[in-house]
Formats: sequence, structure tokens, C-alpha cells
Amino acid sequence: MTARRIRFGGRLAAILLVVAAAVSLVAPGASAHGFLERSEPPNGGMVAVGRTSLTLWFSEPISADGSNFELQTIDGIRAGISVSMSTAGGRGVVEIETEPLLKATYLLDWAVLSLVDGHPYRGSVLFGVGGRPEVVPSTGDSFPGTSSLLVRWLDLSALMLAVGALAVSGRVLGSMGAAGEVPARRARYIGALAAGAGVVTGAITAFLRVPRGGRDLRGWFEATWSTLTSTDWGRLWLAREVGLLILVLLLWSLARHRSASDGRWPAAVLALAAVIMLESWAGHASTLPRRPELAGLASASHLAAAGIWAGGLAVLLTCLLPMMRRSPDSRGPMLASVWKKFSPMAGVATVVLLATGVYESGRHLPDLGSVFSTIYGSAVGAKVGLLVGALLLAGFNTLLVNPHLAAPVGRFLGRPEGWAPVSLRRFTNVVTVEAVLLVVAVGAGALLTSVPTAREIDLAARESGPKSINAEGLFTTFEVVPAGADQSRLIVRTGATVKPGPGPITGIDVLLVAPAGATTALTLNQIEPGRFETETAKLAPGSWDASVAVHRENAADAVAPFQWDVPITSPEGARPLEIVATALAVLILGALLGAIRLSRRSPQDPVETMPLVYERTGSQR
Repeated sequence: MTARRIRFGGRLAAILLVVAAAVSLVAPGASAHGFLERSEPPNGGMVAVGRTSLTLWFSEPISADGSNFELQTIDGIRAGISVSMSTAGGRGVVEIETEPLLKATYLLDWAVLSLVDGHPYRGSVLFGVGGRPEVVPSTGDSFPGTSSLLVRWLDLSALMLAVGALAVSGRVLGSMGAAGEVPARRARYIGALAAGAGVVTGAITAFLRVPRGGRDLRGWFEATWSTLTSTDWGRLWLAREVGLLILVLLLWSLARHRSASDGRWPAAVLALAAVIMLESWAGHASTLPRRPELAGLASASHLAAAGIWAGGLAVLLTCLLPMMRRSPDSRGPMLASVWKKFSPMAGVATVVLLATGVYESGRHLPDLGSVFSTIYGSAVGAKVGLLVGALLLAGFNTLLVNPHLAAPVGRFLGRPEGWAPVSLRRFTNVVTVEAVLLVVAVGAGALLTSVPTAREIDLAARESGPKSINAEGLFTTFEVVPAGADQSRLIVRTGATVKPGPGPITGIDVLLVAPAGATTALTLNQIEPGRFETETAKLAPGSWDASVAVHRENAADAVAPFQWDVPITSPEGARPLEIVATALAVLILGALLGAIRLSRRSPQDPVETMPLVYERTGSQR
């Protein structure tokens, strides 16, 4: 690689970092994934025979090329459809035209890709034509596909290996002197290969997020490329791929040349920092309505810290374990140099990982109950358990390579002088188990980034669902749904429950009573037999009452009372768990800074004591 190309790569890496920082500051936050807010007909609803139009309202604008819709009967007979999309009030509206539907139970399967954050979401709407279906499918929290989860796991692992390779191939492996040159070059090759693998898994991820939907391979490729170039998420993802390609070239060049004084090393660090920022901003951070920039920074720090700990450990194991097994006498010197250099770095990364993880959990978990009620929360719990186990093993290894830390612990436990939690002979086994736990924890992280957050699930569930009452020979359902940023739609469905019916329905009026007592009288418009709608100003938070008056020919009006609560959805209010988690994260980082300052003031252990450590640990083999 020529010097001119290297300088160009360095400039490009710097530009990419600036672009990533600018994007993180100006990109808008989003409310949630592309959730289906409501549908007409509703899930489990019923329409008249001959219906030719269906409508879906999503919480975000969605990609036309990255979405797919299929309509078929419950017996698998497909119906031809045409789809058009529009945006209203920051939401996505999908209009589906179909041939006149016959009496049957139909299933509308949908798969959409958000124009804002690029996250895919799937679901189904089951409805009856000429009769009500017996079963209603769930469209809530669902486990991602195995292929998507596996690719995401590999993608995160590749990024962490790249981070770890850069972290340990400098001072850590350089502490071995001339003996560390070969392992350091091997680490950089590992980083280059990992970054290349990240390019591949990133490309596969883009394809998996765009549903094929019956397209041929060429059509699928065109839809994927259109999604990457026309959506906010797609442009972020393309920039991430470019950053990884630059990183591959720089790390490969570093591995081939011993000297890094020409600027390749800083350029590689800049490229990797840009990739991490772009990766983080393309994830859940962008869906937060408040302070998404801070959440994006925390997510990037979390990924970088995980890469230093988990990726660095994996790279060290790959580069050094064969040497340690071939030459057992080299274990002591390697511990004294490599692992003693790596331990403080991994320790700081672990604390940052803990603090940012606590903060992110507070932002994405509405309450502690969501840990047990959502896939996202369960993945958080599993990840915490795995990290705790890995942290305990890391603590054993840290005490082994730092006798001045092991001495007070041994005295506290009543152990003899020179005690160590594990023997030098068992060191490699303990490190290997630690690495395995971290690999599984990365899998939990892959699941976290592949499903909607618990906060998003909670927001979707807070929409006012339909309320029903059976009175005066009529079964009446009342529902309030969003209709844009400043409007709400009132939907009333009613039908006779006795035969003969009490008389044809001629109209419906609704009297709304606001939380403050103000009243609003509304007349609903008939959309189809038994279904009436109207729109009004967005309902304020609080407890509402509605009296639904059903006018009937040759019969008295039937009045059905309803009561419901409109929740506070202002993005300005932080929940208690978020406040506690944020405060705890600040305390953890404050303690870390205090410990770093204190360690700098403390005298270092004499180098002469290290040979004694070798003798003590070596006697345990």
C-alpha cells in the first residue's frame, strides 16, 4: 500500500468520524419501531361481504420497497392486492385494494421496515368477512428469526474482535518486547479479518431486513438497495459499511508493516470510532424521544467497552494460548507483562460497560416488571447474569497477575501468604471459560438489538383498546385511536344481539366528557353497516367518559356509557426506573474516575518483586 493511499485512508477515516458525530447530533429521534397502531378491519373484527379496501396505520413512516403485504384466507387461498402508502402526522398509512372479498376468514400478513431507524417488524391481522373469526393472532412481542439472530450475533462478534485487536496489539502485546511482534501482527490480521466479516454480515443484515415477499433475486436486491439509499437507517448502515472497509485496509496494512508512525494507527482508530458511532445510532438509541444523542453516546461506549473486554480477551487467547501451551515456562513472564497490562484496561472497560448498560436499561425498560414480561427484558436479565459470571472469573485472573491486590483479599479470607484464587496451571482454563461466557453474552446482546425494546412495547400497548358493552339488545364497541399528531378518531361498532332486532340503526351520537368536565357532542358518520366514525381534537391525558346514543327506527335510543383513561405520553417525563438508573450510572462512572485518580497517586509495585511471584505461582503447577 503506497503512502498516498494510506494518507487518503486516514483522511477518509477522519471525515467519516466527523460525519458520524454530526449525524448523532442532528438525526431526529423516533417514537418506536413500525408498530401497527390500528387497522381497518381491526384484528379479530368483521366486515361485510364484498369489501374491497383495507387500511393499516403504523407508528412511523415505512419503506415502500422494504415492506411486504399478503392477503389470504385461513385455508391458504391468496387474494390479489394492490398497495399504496402515504404519511400522515408522522405515521405510515397503508391502503390496500383487493378484489371483492367472499365470505371467509382472512389473514393479512405484513412485514414493514421503518424509514426512521431501519428496524423490521412483522405481524398479522385476522378478520372475518360475513362472520367473526374464532381466533385472534397476537401481533405483539415476538422472537426474531433464527437466521437474523445468528447473523446479528456474528456481526456484533466481528465488531468486538476488531475493537479488541486494536486494543491489545499496541501496548499490551508490545509489553513482551521483541517476542510480542509476531502476536501483535497476528492480532492486527485478526482485526482486519473481523472487520471484513463485519462488512459481509452487514450486507446480509440489510437483505434480511427487507422482506423478499415473492420477489426474484434481482427484485430483492433492488428493493434492498433502494432501502439503503432512501432511508435514514439505510444511509447510516452504508456509512458503517464504508467505515469497515477502510478499517480492513488500514489494519491489513498495519499487520504487514511493523512501523505505525506514518499515521495508519490513528486512522484505524478514527475509522473504528466512526463505525461504532454509526452502528449505535442505527440502533435503539434513535428511537428514544428524549436525549437520543446521550443514549447514542452511551450505546457507542457500551459497544467499545465490550469490544475491549470480550474482543481483547478473545484475541489474546488466540494469539497467546498456543505459545503458553507449547512453552509452559513462558506462562509466568506472559502474565507479568501481557495480562498485567490488559487487566487495568479490561477493568476500566468493565466498569464503563456496567455504567452504560445500567443507563441504557433505564432508558429502554419502563419498569422492573418488563424484565419478565418482554423478550427484551429477558435478554437484559440473561446478559446481566452472564456478565456477572464472566466478571467473577476475570476477578480471579486479576488477583493472580496482581499479587498486591491478592494479598489483602487473602488476609481477609484467612489464607496463607502468597495465596492466589487460581493456580497458574489453571489460568488458561479459567480465561477460556470467561471468554465463552462473554461470547454467549454477545448472543444476548444480539437478541437485544433484534427486537423492539420494552419501552416501545409498552408505548404500543398504551393505545386505547376497544371497549364493549351489551345493553338494550345491542352489542356496542367503542374505540379511540390516533388520527395524526393533533387528532383522534372515534369508532363505534354496533349490532343486534336479539332476534328480531330492535329496529334499523339510523345514526349515532357521542357525548364526550373531558377530565375537567367540559363536554363535546359529536355526530358519527356511517362507514358501512354497523360501523360509524368521526374525528375530533386529540384527547388530553386523564379520565374520560363517553355516552354513545344509538338511534333506531321505531325504537327508543340505546345509550351505552364508556369510561377510559388517556395516559400521559409526553416525552419530557422520565420514569422512576430511568431516574434511578441514570443516577446509578453517574455514581459508577464517578467511582471509576476516583479510582483512576487514586491509582495514579499510589506508588507502583517494585519490578523486582515479580520474579518472586513467578516462583510462588510456578510452585503450584
